[in-house]
Amino acid sequence: MTYKSVVTAGWVAMFSAFIAIPFSYLAFKLEGNTDVTTVALQASMQLLGTVLFIVLTGFMKKLLNEQYSFHDTDRQINLMIMANIGAGILVLVGLFFAPLKETLSIAAMVIMVMLGIVQIQFGYRLLKLPNDLGGMLKPFCYSNMVTGVCIASVILIIVGVVVSAVSDLMLGTIFFSVAKLMREPEK
Repeated sequence: MTYKSVVTAGWVAMFSAFIAIPFSYLAFKLEGNTDVTTVALQASMQLLGTVLFIVLTGFMKKLLNEQYSFHDTDRQINLMIMANIGAGILVLVGLFFAPLKETLSIAAMVIMVMLGIVQIQFGYRLLKLPNDLGGMLKPFCYSNMVTGVCIASVILIIVGVVVSAVSDLMLGTIFFSVAKLMREPEK
């Protein structure tokens, strides 16, 4: 990864962290409304959230692979991306086809439970990274595991959103720390 791409990843992570809670609140408030504007807003938020997740997770995989030659989490990262895309598609289709919304919402929830389980595995496997990421490795791993537990439990999804936002803040900090090391001349 280049310095510029690592800095970009840091800003994407920070943006994701700061919109997570307001988006979740707005999605909750808009639930059940079926007017065109509301559906378009919900679809836009879902699409943006899915794209942010894919971009951030892709940046993280690239960082782990290229900077640290670490591939122990590749499978979990790929599964998380696929699960997020799958759930996102189901939610989007449910927004535009009201008769299918309930069934697709249940299917999306099942995928989210699986995503939570994979995220727990991701956090656990990432603990094996030989670099402590400037002291952020353990907090980042544990916050991912807690996020996974909250998502997999379904009833704690709101808590999971908050913990996930904290994880994104940590990830942004990790990216900025790596970028700083890339800019510092070797001694």
